[in-house]
Amino acid sequence: METDNNAFTMTKTGKFSILFVTMLTLLLSSCEKEIDTYTNDPRLYFFERGNDVLQTRITSKSFSFVPLASSILTDTIKIKVKTMGLATDADRVLKGATIKQGTTAVEGTDYAFIDGKIKAGQVEGFLPVVLYRTAKIKSTSLTLNLTIAETKDFKPGVVEDQNFTLNWSDDIVKPANWDGLISLAFYFGTYSKTKFRFIIDVTGIADFPLQQSGRVPLNPGEYSNSMMNDIKLRVKEALAVYNASHTTPLTDENGVLVTFPN
Repeated sequence: METDNNAFTMTKTGKFSILFVTMLTLLLSSCEKEIDTYTNDPRLYFFERGNDVLQTRITSKSFSFVPLASSILTDTIKIKVKTMGLATDADRVLKGATIKQGTTAVEGTDYAFIDGKIKAGQVEGFLPVVLYRTAKIKSTSLTLNLTIAETKDFKPGVVEDQNFTLNWSDDIVKPANWDGLISLAFYFGTYSKTKFRFIIDVTGIADFPLQQSGRVPLNPGEYSNSMMNDIKLRVKEALAVYNASHTTPLTDENGVLVTFPN
C-alpha cells in the first residue's frame, strides 16, 4: 500500500510539473511575440508631461519672441516624444506633420519641421519645430496643430498623444503695472510699443514685477527701486547711443520721440 501511495504521489506531482512547464512555455512564447511586435512595428507619441505628482499630460505650448532681441528672427521649439517598444542599436528618424484643421500658420513661411532623432539605445527624444519671426506676429498670434508623421522608423502611437499645438506671437502688450501708484511709468515715462520693445531689446526683460512699498525682503523675481533705477540708466545710455548712430532719433508709433525720465 505504501508503494502504491508513493506511486500515486509521484504521478500526481509529475502531472503538475508537466502542466507548469506547459504554462511557462506558453507565457514565454506570448512574451516573445509581444516583443517581436514592438520591435517590428515601432510606434511614437508625444510625451510632454507636467512636474506635478500626476505628471499631467501637456498638449500645447505657447511661445513669445518679445523677450528676444529684434535681430533674432527664428527660434526652435522642441517637443518631447517617446517610443513604444524597445530601444535599437541605431539612430531612428522622426518627422512632424501639419494638421490643417485649426492651423493658422503657413508651413515654409511661418514655421518649418526639422527631422528629429531617437538616438541608438534610447526610447525618448525631441521633435524640433522652427518658428519664424514674421511681421504678421507683431499684431497677432499664430497656431500650429501638428502630429507625428509616419516614417520608415516609426508610426504614430498612443491615440491621446498623437496631436500637439504650438502658439506663438511677437505682439507687445502693455504691462498691467505700467501705470498706477507704484508703476513702471515712474522709471520709463509714457508708454508706447516702440519704447517697450526698445527696453526689451536692451535688457532682455519683458516683465518687471515691482517691489511693493514696505515689503522686505523681495519676493522672487521682483525689482527694487535701486534695481529699476539701474535699468533706467542702462536704457537711457542705450537710447543715446542709438540716436547718435541714426539720422533720425528713435520715434514711436505715434510719431513721438522716445525719451526716459531724468
